[in-house]
Amino acid sequence: MRTRRALLQAGMVLPLAACAPELLWGGSGTVRIGVSWSGVELAAFREVLARTAFGRSVDVIPMGDDVGTAFTAGGKSAPDIVMLPQAGQVRALVDNDKLRPVAEALWTDDEGARYPEPWRQLLRHKGKPYGVPFKAADKSLVWYDRQSVDRYHLGDPALWTIPDWVDRMEVLARTPIRLLALGAGDGWVLTDVFENVLRGESPRSYDDVAATRGTMTWDRPAVHAAFGHLVRLWGQPHTFAGGVAVALTRQFPDAIRDVFERRRAAMVIAPDFAEPIVREALRAAGRRSEEAVGIVPFPAVGPGADRPHIVGGDVMVVTKNADRRADEVVAALAAPEAPLPWIERTGGFLAPNLRTTARYSMLMAPIARAQGSWGAFDLSDQLGAVGGRNGLWRILTEFLTTIGDGAREHPEPAIDQAIAALEAFEQGRR
Repeated sequence: MRTRRALLQAGMVLPLAACAPELLWGGSGTVRIGVSWSGVELAAFREVLARTAFGRSVDVIPMGDDVGTAFTAGGKSAPDIVMLPQAGQVRALVDNDKLRPVAEALWTDDEGARYPEPWRQLLRHKGKPYGVPFKAADKSLVWYDRQSVDRYHLGDPALWTIPDWVDRMEVLARTPIRLLALGAGDGWVLTDVFENVLRGESPRSYDDVAATRGTMTWDRPAVHAAFGHLVRLWGQPHTFAGGVAVALTRQFPDAIRDVFERRRAAMVIAPDFAEPIVREALRAAGRRSEEAVGIVPFPAVGPGADRPHIVGGDVMVVTKNADRRADEVVAALAAPEAPLPWIERTGGFLAPNLRTTARYSMLMAPIARAQGSWGAFDLSDQLGAVGGRNGLWRILTEFLTTIGDGAREHPEPAIDQAIAALEAFEQGRR
């Protein structure tokens, strides 16, 4: 499955690919950075670069969801640096001789470690660091419209478990809005939900699957239970604004707008980088105040269970044959003050560098303070192909289509089919 962003990106890149490399990526004196960002995020990154000494000697290559192709490019068109959104893939890239190490000094200073320990576990391999965290992302957040929640007397979302969500879906079934907006047109949105329910059901199983990079069996009680939670969340007749058919065509930003601009849903599961889109939606709705925005953690799977807390992010890696000046650019972007323009002007950015002191917005400040309490790193980013477009993305999309809108009174066969598909995909790669 390809997202709209990937299709648009392909439409822009392919006609240019026939051009000479110097015309496409810039002259021989530039350092090339491949990124997955577009729109507001891409503009914010360009502003970050402009504040460094390298602003005019760096070319940014927007690659959308196809950023992984940066490691197969050759010649002058190959990126020197990649902002990799799958930090869990660094070790495999090292084993395939695609990366070179970064400077050890970027990881420590006189005060000690500059990044939390989980980043070190992901980005060090064979005794050397092969990447530097640039941008963290909290993948266990729920954004809601306070006015909608109050209007329909739904209570405090911070106290809800998944069964409470189902109860509120039934309450809203008799109103013009639904509980959730879902951008299922972006497959990673579905994997975020799956990862949270799996982590909430069994942290041990989550860690086992991550540690084995998907080579361990998916046919286990915790995975069955996680799909059961998805049935409860996705399989009610009145879950999504517009129903499943609309959810499947919604991209991530559209789902945000369904809550805060169009007000067709009360809440949306979305990482911290939704912040700029939320602000834009509030302005488009008639300059609504930010006080209308509430953010709570992903719900526990049931009473007494712990809430999941999953973190992802983008890391800087240097390709094997990169220009020697790429190391200087990475060092500049790893400076504690480098991301301040993105944090303080655009928003939707969490700095993983422990030395970064920033004025976070009212919405982001509590989330930034909670970074050190993460429980796990994004699972799908660690699983290789099984966690991507043709694996978990596709299987979850098919599962949503099968059980959505109350289509299955008895969902057990759909759960078995989804797990069998994961097993088959993994077996096909062994």
